[in-house]
Amino acid sequence: MAFQLEEQVTKQQDGWSVGHFCTTRLHISRKMLVSIKHHGEILRNGEHVIVSEIVHVGDRIHVRFPEEAPAPDMHATNGELEILFEDDWLLIVNKPPGMASIPSRLHPERSLSNFVLGYYQQHQIPYAIHIVNRLDRDTSGLVVFAKHALAHHQLSKMQQTGLLDRRYIALIEGQILPQTINLPIGQTDHSFMERMVREDGQHAVTHILTSEPLSAFSRELSQLTIKLETGRTHQIRVHLAALGHPLVGDTMYKGTPLIPRQALHSASASFPHPRTGEVMRFEAPLPDDLRL
Repeated sequence: MAFQLEEQVTKQQDGWSVGHFCTTRLHISRKMLVSIKHHGEILRNGEHVIVSEIVHVGDRIHVRFPEEAPAPDMHATNGELEILFEDDWLLIVNKPPGMASIPSRLHPERSLSNFVLGYYQQHQIPYAIHIVNRLDRDTSGLVVFAKHALAHHQLSKMQQTGLLDRRYIALIEGQILPQTINLPIGQTDHSFMERMVREDGQHAVTHILTSEPLSAFSRELSQLTIKLETGRTHQIRVHLAALGHPLVGDTMYKGTPLIPRQALHSASASFPHPRTGEVMRFEAPLPDDLRL
């Protein structure tokens, strides 16, 4: 069953076109509106209507979106998911370390997205997979999935405008002060995976909000709270390594292997709910290997 949305026209929207009502009140993109025109439908008070027609106070506008389906070559994997929140628009899950966020050509199964697809099929949720924030395989923590294309569109806009606030917990050796790191990041010349700070790289900004010293493994460490302003590949890992304080366990960037993965956890996210506008905050508990 396709996603559907219905709203009543208020006095403020009296005289708007159907198209303007859809893009402004319902936050449907123009590209999505074209897709609805060809593969969905728009009703006004139960009757089919075109986007150029005018709406009036009290009209009920009902939009049926095109049906969604996962990529035909994507495998559904059955297994346990740690679900932190779910409604008709969002699925928030806690990803364990050692699990990819999305499938790859060499590893087409058992990524977080495969497990989410398995969950959708078990519960007859008729949507494609819309992952909002990907995490590296060995980074743990909160991952946001949009249930359908409209939710994904709105959350993507929030990422671009800074309304999607993501916080991370990281462990490093030594001590550094809270600060903002503004250094461009690009791919290294010798590796498809590895990244580095380089002048011709992409704009990347990382905010270290807090830095608390602690002792573990007979070492002086610091636990950092980090906010991302941009979302480049390996951004936190590269920026901390550039300061001379790579993540504990991050051997790709010369971190000491005190634990068998990089010490990075996606701890929280806050953003306005794409349907209600209510600001919501979600948290993923710190895993055992980072509780020092």
